[in-house]
Amino acid sequence: MKVNRRSKRKNRRNRFFILQAFIIGVVLVVVSGLTRGIMYEEELARAQYPPGISVIGIAKQGYYDSLQPLPLGYIAAVSEQGGMVTEYWEARWNDGHDYLGTTYLYLETFQPNLRAGRCFTQEDQGQLVCLISESLAKQLYGTIANSLGQSFRSLSLTSELTIIGVLEDGIELPVKTLDRDGQEAYQFKVASDRFVIYPVAAVQLQDWVGVYRSIWLEGSVTEAARLANYLKGLDYPAAYAVNPFPAQYIEDPQSQSLLIAILVGFAFLVLFVAALGMFGMQMIQVLRRRQEIGLRMAVGALPRHILRQILAETMLTILIPAGAGAVVGYALHPVIDGWEFPMLFDGGLVLTAFGILVVFTILVGLYPAWKGAALDPIECLGRTPRLN
Repeated sequence: MKVNRRSKRKNRRNRFFILQAFIIGVVLVVVSGLTRGIMYEEELARAQYPPGISVIGIAKQGYYDSLQPLPLGYIAAVSEQGGMVTEYWEARWNDGHDYLGTTYLYLETFQPNLRAGRCFTQEDQGQLVCLISESLAKQLYGTIANSLGQSFRSLSLTSELTIIGVLEDGIELPVKTLDRDGQEAYQFKVASDRFVIYPVAAVQLQDWVGVYRSIWLEGSVTEAARLANYLKGLDYPAAYAVNPFPAQYIEDPQSQSLLIAILVGFAFLVLFVAALGMFGMQMIQVLRRRQEIGLRMAVGALPRHILRQILAETMLTILIPAGAGAVVGYALHPVIDGWEFPMLFDGGLVLTAFGILVVFTILVGLYPAWKGAALDPIECLGRTPRLN
């Protein structure tokens, strides 16, 4: 009877700690997503954002997924909705040129200054033509006039383009956006003397490092969100991030830093309090199982076997439910996105949270496991055991 009561109390304690570990996982992911979202909004506030223009970042759907080249039907569908596609490839990731694939609507809207020639039109959308910067034209053909009608060859684009226009050096164009991975870029506009602009339907880029895909449109964030919802119904596996998010933005930098500090402090406080409780419970469990440990060591178990057993049980009690909580926290992000707070979630966030939980579990369980492995089997089987 007494054994049954002890077993029930032990099961209740285990369920309590499993629930606590699960809640830690959920809290860690949600707090991390909110913190990253606030930092994301701060980058948006510093960005050189074109007035009257909204933008949708095109991102991969999963953490390990990749984007395929934009299909021609997809580009046409975006243009029909008034969107302007851009595929920008940073110079430092290719042969030193800032490649920009886009549509004629983009050039009509932002009107980059020309030194000679013309911009491509709707009739040129499928043609292998391009605009290049003044410095690049002089480098290739000596003068601007000589470059018109000549070829621009690129190993990176694997295409030969005909030069129909020469841009002024240093023109500034909106080509970058922040995506849902939260990794890109700290500004929207890019100034370059090495621009090569071509029709996006004529040359399609793979999902290479340094490629930013975006859709720009004249209108409000609400219209951009409406277009993003329309694009989700198309047969193209992509995720979309409307920039800026329609979220409550905290303009005071001090208030923002304070909020981030409060969130991070709350997460660490939850982890610290839980760690103390779990650490104490693991030490008590080792003390109560001293006879079992003594018997195992008496029949030949080595200290490393005891250490491994207690660590494995700690992992089972803490890490698995905490990892499940992290996954559940990530799965809740469609609901949390609807709140009036800037939230930013991705698969990498779950992996980071899981890594933190692994370290947390090892720190909680390592010392009790080591103390259990260091017990004297003779003392464990005696009447007055001690756990130092």
